[in-house]
Amino acid sequence: MSMKYKTIKSVLRNNIEKKVNVLWTWDKIENNFTQIYQNYNNGLRIYTPVQLLEEIERELKLQAS
Repeated sequence: MSMKYKTIKSVLRNNIEKKVNVLWTWDKIENNFTQIYQNYNNGLRIYTPVQLLEEIERELKLQAS
């Protein structure tokens, strides 16, 4: 089953539109998105909302091919 990431994409777009200064991590194995201040794990890459939205779009393209 392919994930569409509808909710996180909406949250990220909202962060971008409102210029919220926040960072995110994405645990691709557990498929879990976390704002960095909530529960940061050194093993996860840190993303800005723009970077994470781009990464999700790349992942969706890979899943589609």
